[in-house]
Amino acid sequence: MNFFLLILFFLNPNHSKSAVIKHDVQSPKLDIFTFKEVCQKLGAKNFEMIEENSPTEIDCMGKSYPVIDFCLHQFLMDKTITRGIIDSKSKTVKCERSTSVMVSLSCDKKDLTYCFDPKKGCNEIRKIYANRLELVHYSMLEKNINCYFARPIGENLNEIR
Repeated sequence: MNFFLLILFFLNPNHSKSAVIKHDVQSPKLDIFTFKEVCQKLGAKNFEMIEENSPTEIDCMGKSYPVIDFCLHQFLMDKTITRGIIDSKSKTVKCERSTSVMVSLSCDKKDLTYCFDPKKGCNEIRKIYANRLELVHYSMLEKNINCYFARPIGENLNEIR
């Protein structure tokens, strides 16, 4: 009986939460912070009840914060901040940095809005996977939207040489 339920679970089309086909991050660097550090920097006063609301949102004593806000504030001048994610097991927040990110999504019901206008869709996807990187390339292939993001180059003389 359990085997039959397991098969139904995987065959149910409504079960699939994510249509991410590809998420490649070039040379990711992760800076790790405790929940207490994050809530303290975000302005919380009491650190007794801190929990995860979602993989990208932390609850500091009843007030919710997107962890990307912490990462963006923590690294004000860093143009390589891509996203903030919560590690439930270790109760930490990871600020991800990278020089480029490639994301491909399937244009299913959940993510269809990104596919009507690929450039606009990729700019929305950037807010999730590649926050401070720039959209360099976007395309639609079959029923997939593909977005490539990279760090701006040439902002200082050392990068031009």
